[in-house]
Amino acid sequence: MIEIRQPQIQREKAVQAMQTFLETLGLDLKVLQMEKTPNRVTDAFINFFSGLWKNPDDEWAQPIQTEVDGLVAIRNIRFQSMCEHHLLPFFGTVHIAYYPHKGKVAGFGHFVSAVETLTKRPQLQERLTQELSLSLCRGLQPEGVLVVVEATHLCMTMMHGLAGDTNIITTATAGIIQSGSDMYHQAWNLLMEGTSDDGR
Repeated sequence: MIEIRQPQIQREKAVQAMQTFLETLGLDLKVLQMEKTPNRVTDAFINFFSGLWKNPDDEWAQPIQTEVDGLVAIRNIRFQSMCEHHLLPFFGTVHIAYYPHKGKVAGFGHFVSAVETLTKRPQLQERLTQELSLSLCRGLQPEGVLVVVEATHLCMTMMHGLAGDTNIITTATAGIIQSGSDMYHQAWNLLMEGTSDDGR
């Protein structure tokens, strides 16, 4: 279990820093009627980063015992996160397939909550994909896992005009669902059937 320590939020210091940042860029906040913007930005980012103070592993604390003997898939979990390189949003969908160990599963809402915890922090898509897989493995000890994340990054589409339709796809695997295996192809087809990309 990962220990999560909640830091003390120095909100007023953050507000002042944001005001200084904007003014240093040459913005006259009074003339532009943006006097309240530093407060609004600070409150927004406290929310955007609130996942730093939560542990996704908590979602697997009360597994459900079933007789499931096959793949379980959760598709199209929508998310929004902040790229740690530019602090601009990236957003998309998470798909998860796993093979339960001796029928041990989690309620579907817990997958949504785990995704929300990991996306409400400065993130990289590659790290998000791996962290979600590792958390699921620690919590449910499944026989295998496949996590697929599809996302659009505003740091790319806003800064590079030709990248407007670009999506990034990342994957993480564990256990019996290893890349290239028959189980991997079963899991991939289960997750990606009917999406824009039906093969990899």
